[in-house]
Amino acid sequence: MMPNREKEKKILLFNLSLRLIGGAEKVLLEEAKYFESQRIQTYVLTFTFNNDVLFHNVYDSYIEQIGITKDNKNVVARAVEFLRKSYALRRRIRQIQPDAILGSNIWDCIILYFATLFTPFTYSTHVHGTIFWLPYDLKYARIHRGVFAEIRTSVKGHQEFIPIDAPKSNLLRKTQNEFLAVLVWIAVRKAKKIFVLSNQMKWEVYKLYAKQAVVLRGAFSEKMLTYTPHHNLKQDLEIDGRVILNVNRLEFRKRVDLLINSFKLICSKYEDVWLVIAGLGWDGEKLKKLAHELGIENRVKFIGAVDEHYKWDCIASCDVFAHPMWADFAIAAFEPLALQKKVVWSSDVEVDDKLAKNRHIFRADSNPIDFAKALEQALNTTVDEINDVSEYTWETYCGRVLDELCR
Repeated sequence: MMPNREKEKKILLFNLSLRLIGGAEKVLLEEAKYFESQRIQTYVLTFTFNNDVLFHNVYDSYIEQIGITKDNKNVVARAVEFLRKSYALRRRIRQIQPDAILGSNIWDCIILYFATLFTPFTYSTHVHGTIFWLPYDLKYARIHRGVFAEIRTSVKGHQEFIPIDAPKSNLLRKTQNEFLAVLVWIAVRKAKKIFVLSNQMKWEVYKLYAKQAVVLRGAFSEKMLTYTPHHNLKQDLEIDGRVILNVNRLEFRKRVDLLINSFKLICSKYEDVWLVIAGLGWDGEKLKKLAHELGIENRVKFIGAVDEHYKWDCIASCDVFAHPMWADFAIAAFEPLALQKKVVWSSDVEVDDKLAKNRHIFRADSNPIDFAKALEQALNTTVDEINDVSEYTWETYCGRVLDELCR
């Protein structure tokens, strides 16, 4: 959808790379859709774009690709490319003259910092996930040394996946890491506003960057609250029984291996229950091998990637949705609540005051025994009450983001 030139206000949404389907990409596209609906001239800019990021054409936002991205391994070449990108973005910002600029992550802040330096333009950003997720070693940098241990011990997932000591690396790598950590710190601190999805992340942002963040939560379209399924997952898979469903990218942070091990513990006790796993990822074959080694491959079905609307049908068809992910907030964990489904999620996922008494939610520590107990409890609990979760619609979320940007 091309921007309407008659609109008055202008908002520029920026993400360094829009190539993969993920939570940050969904938030950006939902914001673009909502801002357009409010008659705001909305621009979505990126350096790298793949049409798949539109979630199988669920979104029709016009995405403008600027600059040239090259896979350079040479440090000097990467620095030159970064300067070229900064200049390209700076020039486009001057042409658009946006009233607000909104990035998607801490990496966006670095280039937005240089693109807006010595200009009247300011930028805000999202920080959707903890710095502890990052494959880089920023968390071990000297600038974060005073808070590293405190943050690491605050979440079980941090302790599970993040070693106390930094991995060994050469002097060049360490120097680059220290420089990058300082650059991120400066760029994030310059952001006018920072949007996060949980109080845990607000606390981490303050500890890391001495900046206050705004906590806002969004996870699903308001259409999902009244959605009528078009397909039945059980019929499609010829399952005569109950289904525990997981929808995720298949990688280590999602703890799908923990779910499979947990399912093994209750599998023989409940012969009418199947585990269905939807999604793709680099751990896919390893997870299938795990199910085979545990002798439950005939009760675990991997159905690959599903598009957005069929995903809703899958959730509507399941009996329990399982989400053991290492995260403070996860869209996939909240979507089942819109369809009034029982969901088992890890104790890492934050439960705010509005959800504290929601009987659809079953929390468990991230080990097979506790998670298996929670799965069993969810399977055997009847929940008839209808809970109001309209607080978490994209429409409500994006409206609040817009209010903050306009202040």
